[in-house]
Amino acid sequence: MKFWTLHLFARSLRTSFAERAAYRFDFILSFTVSFLLELVTPLVTVLIYRSGTAFPGWTMEEALLIQAVFLLSRGIALPLFFGMVWIIFEQAVQGTFEITLLKPRSPLLLTMLRGIDLEGISRMLGGLLLVALTVHALPSPTGMQWLVFVLFMTLSVMILFGFALILAASLFVWIGNGRVIELLEAILVFSRYPSSIFTKPLQWAFAAGIPLSMIALFPAEALLGRFSVHMLASIPASFAFVAAGYFFWKSMIRRYAGGGG
Repeated sequence: MKFWTLHLFARSLRTSFAERAAYRFDFILSFTVSFLLELVTPLVTVLIYRSGTAFPGWTMEEALLIQAVFLLSRGIALPLFFGMVWIIFEQAVQGTFEITLLKPRSPLLLTMLRGIDLEGISRMLGGLLLVALTVHALPSPTGMQWLVFVLFMTLSVMILFGFALILAASLFVWIGNGRVIELLEAILVFSRYPSSIFTKPLQWAFAAGIPLSMIALFPAEALLGRFSVHMLASIPASFAFVAAGYFFWKSMIRRYAGGGG
């Protein structure tokens, strides 16, 4: 079963690459535009610090590290998971999702694999580049700090997968609601900045409630050698959030009643 899943994943990657390669100029243009757009937030941060203001308790390089980690995490999650949101959006509107339900494989796996889009890799490459530049400008992390960073990055991608599950599942009932991604972007804004700009209750809410701080802040702090009780609380919260997203998916897919015109 695991081998078959990996085979399907590899096949989906090849298919996505072949589709993009058929229109090379469009792929290169989209890749470049996506890369440049993702650098807007770090550029704003640089301008803020150059103007003489700052996030309390954070240097410019440290603040940029948070945004680099955010860019990297989203660059991993978007191509792999968020394509299924639009797949379900289209199939629910057209009334063709029933075909997916009839196939002898998990509907979640099939829609996720079909939604893989390599265009989003530009964000991941941008994140890797920015992480490398900011880490180079900071004291070198130890091996343990890198290990914790990898662990937290895994949790970060898992949380974004949980969001993808919730958004995709909502489309089984709210068919044709194309603004779900805009709602997600509005929520993720809170994960791009240091926790020092938020009140104490919000810091706890973003750590132990909806673990937005695990998306970028805590992985960045791990590289900086900063550890807190908020981090520990966010670990079980991250697993709980993904589990909640999966159960929400299972619940909503049972309520799917078909769509189409």
